[in-house]
Amino acid sequence: MKKLKFAVRVLIFFVVPATFSQALFAQGYGEELTFQGVENMTLQSAGSRAAGGISIGVKNDIGLMFQNPATLPSIGSLQISIGGLHFANDLNQEQNYAPVRYYPNLSLLLEGRTGNIPNPDSSLFGFTAQDTVQRPYDNIGPNWSRSGSDNRPLEAMLAVPISLGSIKLAAGVGAVRYANLDNYYQNNNVLSPGILSQRPLPTLRPTDDNPLSVEWLQSVRSREGYINGYGFSLAGNVEKYHVSFGFSAMLLRGNSDDYEQSVGRGNLTFFSNAFRIDSVYSRISKTGTSDFTGQEFTLSSILSGRYVSIGFAVKPPTTINRTFSMQVATDTTGSPSLSAISGEDKLRLPWRGTVGISLTPKENLLVGLEYDFRPYNSVRYVAPDGTETSPWLSASLFRVGVEFRVTSWLALRGGMRGQAEVFQSEGNKIEGDPVKYTVYSTGFGIFYSGLRLNVAYENSLMKYQDVWSSEISKNSERRYAIIADLSYAIPRIW
Repeated sequence: MKKLKFAVRVLIFFVVPATFSQALFAQGYGEELTFQGVENMTLQSAGSRAAGGISIGVKNDIGLMFQNPATLPSIGSLQISIGGLHFANDLNQEQNYAPVRYYPNLSLLLEGRTGNIPNPDSSLFGFTAQDTVQRPYDNIGPNWSRSGSDNRPLEAMLAVPISLGSIKLAAGVGAVRYANLDNYYQNNNVLSPGILSQRPLPTLRPTDDNPLSVEWLQSVRSREGYINGYGFSLAGNVEKYHVSFGFSAMLLRGNSDDYEQSVGRGNLTFFSNAFRIDSVYSRISKTGTSDFTGQEFTLSSILSGRYVSIGFAVKPPTTINRTFSMQVATDTTGSPSLSAISGEDKLRLPWRGTVGISLTPKENLLVGLEYDFRPYNSVRYVAPDGTETSPWLSASLFRVGVEFRVTSWLALRGGMRGQAEVFQSEGNKIEGDPVKYTVYSTGFGIFYSGLRLNVAYENSLMKYQDVWSSEISKNSERRYAIIADLSYAIPRIW
């Protein structure tokens, strides 16, 4: 037992604390673009989004035909609808370092603060790495920020009711924005290999006879694009049993502009008690496009009561395919060379869906609660070489919303819904728990004759920290959205 304790102490002494690892499922850095952004699936109904994204109990809203097609029989006449949104976001990353044991100046280098240290007197010291102040060869700092905004169409739909005896049917067609593929991530202090990592195992301390060479890089990835859905919905209501069923199907088509860049900042060589930085010239840029294809189906049902309604909507497993092509510019000598890469990969999504309940204590008041089930740990990514991995994390989220009819022509709405990314923060205390945050929403509906105008405002703040033994990266993204849709119900004349 004493020998075991002694061995553990020796191991702890010679293993340097963790600083720069990339755990499985973490946001990471230097990660290639594959299906980033596909998880940002869009809710099309402005009225639903103003009330936290609920659908059970919501009536006369054809914007829900792909989210919950069982709501479609509530329309009373032929309807057409168009909608769009304004979106803006602010991204930030702030890195904070502490001295690393055996290499106290490493934190100053990565923070870009070694300019405050004077050069040592060369007449008193030699010229080893330990006697020299290591300085960066560029002016890239550790922190960055980015802002953006866009105006986008959201949906165009048409639906019509049909009566067959005691069964009320409704059919609809539409084109919608299925997913927002925009994705951006940057890290100005990437070390490759990820030295000083805790996962899966710590890195042994190097020696003067066996130093460790590490690349120091800036990594950027960016994607801008979308996936549209084109499909139909069919639903029916059996009035005798107050139950409705719905089915929808969509063809998915989309594309994105992709960009990846890696800039060499230096080569680091670590000895037992010091490190040295050597200048490098390296820039690798990938510019290209991705084309996405697939399909999605939705099955749903709602049991309606006077005061209480319950329902569900599920989406069966499906596959989204990506075809990509990129031009690669490699410059390590000052004379860039060009090459091309292309291929196909796919993402297999599992069963997923929502279940919910709505309460109508008064005719003019609706309160809804829904549970959003996303078993994304069952997602399978198939690489171009056929290798399968499970890169996403699961999340179970709630949606809560309220609609209050102030008058016959005005409805006020408010709510909140949980949102989750498909990755976890580095150094996460609960392994496998993804980054989560809350989307707060409010809005109103105005009704005049056959016209319906729904407006929603959403605000969210995603914050998470990548925690290493001697560094914390504070990441945040503030998102704003204004969503509006306008529909017209053509009065029935038969």
